[in-house]
Amino acid sequence: MKIPKIDKRAVQTGLKNFFTKNMALKVIALLFAVLLWGYVLTDQKPVRTKIIPEVSTSFEGEAELIAQGFCVRGDRSEILENVSVTVRAQITNYAYINASSINATVSLRNISEAREYELPVQATVGSGLGTVQSISPGTVKVEIDTLVTKTIPVTTSFSGALPEGYWADTDAISATSRLDITGPKTDISSITHAECVVDLNDRTSTIYSTFDVTFYDKNNKAVSADIIVGTLPSSTVRLLIYPIKNVPVDVESALVGADNLAANHEIMKAVSTPATVRLVGDQEVLEQIESVQLEPIAVNGMSSTATVTGKLILPEGVRLLDEDTVSVLLEVREMVISKTFEQLEISVLGQQGKTSVALDASTIDLTLEGRYSLMRMLMRSDIQVSVDVTGLSSGTYQLPITVRVRDEATTVELTMTLSAAEVTATVTQP
Repeated sequence: MKIPKIDKRAVQTGLKNFFTKNMALKVIALLFAVLLWGYVLTDQKPVRTKIIPEVSTSFEGEAELIAQGFCVRGDRSEILENVSVTVRAQITNYAYINASSINATVSLRNISEAREYELPVQATVGSGLGTVQSISPGTVKVEIDTLVTKTIPVTTSFSGALPEGYWADTDAISATSRLDITGPKTDISSITHAECVVDLNDRTSTIYSTFDVTFYDKNNKAVSADIIVGTLPSSTVRLLIYPIKNVPVDVESALVGADNLAANHEIMKAVSTPATVRLVGDQEVLEQIESVQLEPIAVNGMSSTATVTGKLILPEGVRLLDEDTVSVLLEVREMVISKTFEQLEISVLGQQGKTSVALDASTIDLTLEGRYSLMRMLMRSDIQVSVDVTGLSSGTYQLPITVRVRDEATTVELTMTLSAAEVTATVTQP
């Protein structure tokens, strides 16, 4: 059979006439179709089913449950898992239905004893947008426990350190000492105490604030605060923080009678241990304090070194961090005087037989320094100045000059200054 040949030009002309002729009739047909579809949507009300995943759930009637002396036990995020809700709705509402428009709840009403329950999940669609067909999962397991309140002790500890130059009065801290905690009896009974930790890092002024607490059981193991029903308890802490300053102790001004010691005696040293003390207070007050005074210390008639106790006089407006007394060392000795003996003859020791010894200087000047009672009794005859040539052969030598005053003990006690430390000796043997 022979297939007739298609006239492409005729086809193109036919299509053109279809889309360009009778345009008014085509517009009317389109409008009629739109009106018909609107009628179907508004009058016939077709419905569709929509599945909404990840719908959050919550408890309903929990206030009434707590009023009856019961509460939910366990982690709520694990108990109240998200559910999937199937909704039947008119097609005109379909686009408006989402997870936020659905309210899924688990009712805690009509519970009268502490035990485990399997409770249904209920859901509604807001603003009448549709009806719930099904919920998955449809039930949750909930453990109900007796609601109890327990009083536990709270301690305060510190972490970190204050900046250098600041001090905290941790002994006088004002803080919450006990807390009332409310929750499931099974969990609350395991809590024995709580701790509040205050971070001292970068603190330069008084702390007066509330801090979270950590709960512990009898084995000092931390217990999650999620078991607490109601407002989570906190500890109120007031901790005084002040600047600190090291200040020297002024001993000299405390000495009374320093010009009336035993005859010919003087105070060589007066020092305290500790030499400085720590003061705390307002910065403006501390800046005005250069030293701390002592109550008067009588030294009248003293003739020997002694250690006494000095009591500090605390300036107004500050607090002392150390003991209010110090140990004061008073080093008292006889006055030291000096005496000069001129042209003392230098004797030669160890010269044998006819050996000849010639010194380039036959005399020397000597200055002695020592305690007054010794020095005032020394005479020229008490002093022996010599050089020793024992065992030396002929020749010229630089020999040290030796001084002896009375005896060895006296010699050692005195301080000596010679006009020359050595002498040139020429030894000639026959």
